[in-house]
Amino acid sequence: MQRQHLHSLALSLTLGLAAGAASAADVTVATWNLGWHLDAPLATRWIAACGQKFSKSADGLWRPDAAGPKTGWQLRWGRDAKIEWDIGQLPPCDVWQSRFKPVPVTEAALAKRRQQIAEVLATKVNADVIAFQEVSSVRAVREVLPDGGRDYEVCGFTSHKVQRLAFAWKRKVASAVGTCEVYAPLALPDRPVKEQPRPGLSVTLRIGGHVTRFMTVHLKSSCVSPLEGGGGTRGQLASDDKACSVLQAQLQPLETWLQERSQGVDAVVMLGDFNRNIAHEASLPANTPVRSQGRSTNLWREVNDGVPAASLLTALDTACPLDATSAALCKDAKSRVLDKPEMAQLTDAKALGCRNPIGLDHIAVRLPAGAAAGAVPVAEKVALGFLGRTLEASDKRPEPLLAVSDHCPLRARLSL
Repeated sequence: MQRQHLHSLALSLTLGLAAGAASAADVTVATWNLGWHLDAPLATRWIAACGQKFSKSADGLWRPDAAGPKTGWQLRWGRDAKIEWDIGQLPPCDVWQSRFKPVPVTEAALAKRRQQIAEVLATKVNADVIAFQEVSSVRAVREVLPDGGRDYEVCGFTSHKVQRLAFAWKRKVASAVGTCEVYAPLALPDRPVKEQPRPGLSVTLRIGGHVTRFMTVHLKSSCVSPLEGGGGTRGQLASDDKACSVLQAQLQPLETWLQERSQGVDAVVMLGDFNRNIAHEASLPANTPVRSQGRSTNLWREVNDGVPAASLLTALDTACPLDATSAALCKDAKSRVLDKPEMAQLTDAKALGCRNPIGLDHIAVRLPAGAAAGAVPVAEKVALGFLGRTLEASDKRPEPLLAVSDHCPLRARLSL
């Protein structure tokens, strides 16, 4: 019996290694919104487009004009800016700002930023599976992975708009089951192209002998929290607020994916930029209605209702393990909206450093049946510190310094 047991154990180990899985069924997953991150050729095109001259037409619209008085870097941008520009194809020219003014970007500055992102991924994130948002292409991801992505498989897509999604995973840890799948319904394809949000992206990976399905999302922005005050419609999911109405429309396709694609796999991980504060929704009393006049009031309770049972996910708690002050603020932020001084403490370069430090990015999981009690971990914010700041060029600094992102990475160690 002992010899047979040893033989079975050896066979199991051999099969695990043959599948490319780590000897232990633990995996670190991460999500990071890289903030309009472009691959090098597209970035060159963008810099040239922002550097061209514009003039203001009689209709009040700024259009390219070689004799114009201003460059794209000098225009006033913002949502629905009166500029002839398709942000579905190229980012606006004010992605990086210093003192509320656009910073003209150079090739050298972007090369430095790519190097810094690679350092963050290698030394701070160090994840086996990474979900990216706001990346233009697979090439854009490979350009910032450690060693040019030599140890990774990467998948993404080229359809839809320039703010795309991608996955990267270490070959020695995971192997793909099938191909990456773009989930187009999340982009609301029946709407005019300009009004379509982003699709989802999923990949199924074999890790440690288990098959895990991953889904990354980047949902509609500007409808963040049901706790936002002011007495208006901002943040109120069931309201007629323009952004909230779009997010409302994304709930059904998101729930449909979870219901259908949670089946037939050992585990499910949904992660990304939800643009919605799930912790705030969870902090509402359990008897708070999930729907009002036919509309959902709570994204997470609506989508994650546990029907069918295999679709029920657990949203990981988020912590900021930096210092006592940051940890306390992150804890308080789960049940209330932080005021400006408090947010300033978290966004400070000596703390998390990113402009959007908490409340938007989430990791939710369904671990394999039989996972050890207490196996659901806490997700941790990765501090960017001074890498989260942007500084314009100066006499002492000929090239601008660009923030690596306005989001901090979020990582978690899962036991499969």
